[in-house]
Amino acid sequence: MINESMELLRKRVQQMVGLMEKLKEENENLKSLIAKMEDENHNLKDEINSLKKEREQIKSKIDDATLMLDKLAVEEEQEEDKSC
Repeated sequence: MINESMELLRKRVQQMVGLMEKLKEENENLKSLIAKMEDENHNLKDEINSLKKEREQIKSKIDDATLMLDKLAVEEEQEEDKSC
């Protein structure tokens, strides 16, 4: 009976050791995944900042073009008024 109990205890300990090893491996895999995701997050933040700057540059160019068109329209209107 004592031998049976010891054998059962030994099997349980081995199961727990195996489980601990699997958990350690999973923990390392998750740490690796987190590191990759943090790197990707950093890259995406850089991309967002780059796109924001590009958007501002485009907006500025559109504003400049709109002003030029408005000036041309005013000049054209003034020339028409002089013609009449």
